[in-house]
Amino acid sequence: MANPIYFISDVHLGADTYEAEETKRNRLRSFLRSLRGQTPLLYIVGDLFDFWFEYRSVILRQHYWVLYELSALAESGTRIVYMAGNHDFWLGSFLDEQVGIETKYGPLEVNLQDKRFFICHGDGMISKDWGYRMMRKILHNRFLIRSFQLIHPDLGVVLGKRISLLSRNHGAPKDWDHLAYRELGVSILKKGYDVVVFGHNHCPDLQQVDDQVYINLGDWVEHFTYGVLSEGKIELKWYEG
Repeated sequence: MANPIYFISDVHLGADTYEAEETKRNRLRSFLRSLRGQTPLLYIVGDLFDFWFEYRSVILRQHYWVLYELSALAESGTRIVYMAGNHDFWLGSFLDEQVGIETKYGPLEVNLQDKRFFICHGDGMISKDWGYRMMRKILHNRFLIRSFQLIHPDLGVVLGKRISLLSRNHGAPKDWDHLAYRELGVSILKKGYDVVVFGHNHCPDLQQVDDQVYINLGDWVEHFTYGVLSEGKIELKWYEG
């Protein structure tokens, strides 16, 4: 029997009050430690951080604890795949080279436990997200990224939080997101996938369509939900730890 594969998204570390961040930190630390030696693969489907930017020689110290936990998980034998979201799209080489995490951009098409998966954070995929898609092109500009690297990190963090807020306002879940993403996921299933995995809209959802499944991973801001694939069946679960 193959060991289970896990999926999480939308933790948004650094976005909330001290008390809310403490709850996230305790639960996520417990969750990651529970996976050591128990799973060959963890997918982080975007927005682990509310803001992430890699300078050439500096990282944000507030996130050291989660980098340590992820490094320990990787050293235990778990492959970790981190897909960029709309809050952490400026991923550099640090996570790959120093933490042991594979970073990916865009949708992934993979085979897991004999099932064909389509995995994507989900930002900008709904037709009404045209404003966010335009903003994303600007933020992915190489000149802008290189210019940002020249700013002192203390100032860069302040600006980064404003950019994060801008991304939240333009790419945030709307009232129509829940059904719109479900409809999009089901339409992608028709292209021959067994499972479609989204994050982004913070709304846990699992829809069975015959032998196919659409799942939205929810978040670790309010719901503390995650996906687990075991023996070819994917489930949506809530973490209480």
